[in-house]
Amino acid sequence: MKYIFIGFYGWPEPPMNQDEKVYTIDEHFECWNLRKFSASEFIDAVKIKIPPINENVLRNYLNDDTDQRGVSYEQYQTCLWGLLVPEPKDNSSSGYEKVLALLNLFSTEYMHPAFYVTDMGIIKVSEFKDFDVQPNDYQGYDYFKTSNFVSFYKTMISEMKLWDRDNVFRWSEEDWRLYMASTFYNGLEGYERLKSLYTWQRESADMSTLLETLFTAGDIQNEEIGYRLRKRVAVLIQWKFSEIEKEIKVLYNDRSEFIHGSYYKKIISGMKRNQNDNAMPPPPDFEKLRKTKEQLRFIFIAYLHLHKIKVSQSEILFNDYKNVQDMLEKAIVDTELRSKIIETIKPVLELVP
Repeated sequence: MKYIFIGFYGWPEPPMNQDEKVYTIDEHFECWNLRKFSASEFIDAVKIKIPPINENVLRNYLNDDTDQRGVSYEQYQTCLWGLLVPEPKDNSSSGYEKVLALLNLFSTEYMHPAFYVTDMGIIKVSEFKDFDVQPNDYQGYDYFKTSNFVSFYKTMISEMKLWDRDNVFRWSEEDWRLYMASTFYNGLEGYERLKSLYTWQRESADMSTLLETLFTAGDIQNEEIGYRLRKRVAVLIQWKFSEIEKEIKVLYNDRSEFIHGSYYKKIISGMKRNQNDNAMPPPPDFEKLRKTKEQLRFIFIAYLHLHKIKVSQSEILFNDYKNVQDMLEKAIVDTELRSKIIETIKPVLELVP
């Protein structure tokens, strides 16, 4: 079994609520308290779990210069905890990216690793720069020290679609759809670090595009796209989010205001009425966007898992449909199919915090 280790920041305090150096979550899954290791002790321990591929990479562990390889004593002191997980079975060069994408799907917040370890040594991750919005990863370890996380990892890691030259030649149209949806979902992280009057509309637009990628991209029908999208989403997730159709419609209205300029026309109209002040509009409803992002997380997980079951052909009822979009479209009126879809995706969604 080959592993990947991902280390996370720990500032600000408090210290980690784990007395053990290494807590075994399940076979092949461990949570490490990095404050219990010195930098040298950590490197010795992680080399045992993840042996370096050859002697040439030994310099990629402890390194005081600015090279991306290796970690300095000072950088190590900013770290609190880490996860040891199995390397994705496809042995692709994007193993770390796939694991991080899965962690971001499982977690309620995007994760901000400090470094990761493979058989090529320690590789630093670009530092989190916005000190006004500090990483909350020191709180996140409790999400992962559970059997739910292990089950989710084993179920979903194969569905992470990231660019990998060795595999893209074999991708289906649905694989490409999932790859683009992953790209949009991971891209939403940037809005966590930058919230302003002029970003919330862009965030709404990106969320809408993610939904279109999953539910209408490649659809041969051109009429009533928004209506069909909402109905397909409702088939998948309305049992969990009862107002999802209405909320998606509001999201699209927000996007339309941004794309067609009416949002800025409102600002200009206000400026004309109030010559003596800046006439800025009221603060955006960022809480609404946070809620929408969480709904997208569950929607994406459900879609990914449904795709996995369909491709595996383990559910005979699903074999009559071309892809997930086709299944969802038919399930709008086919109550038996809709019930089977919900029965299929519900267990994996119940794993997620």
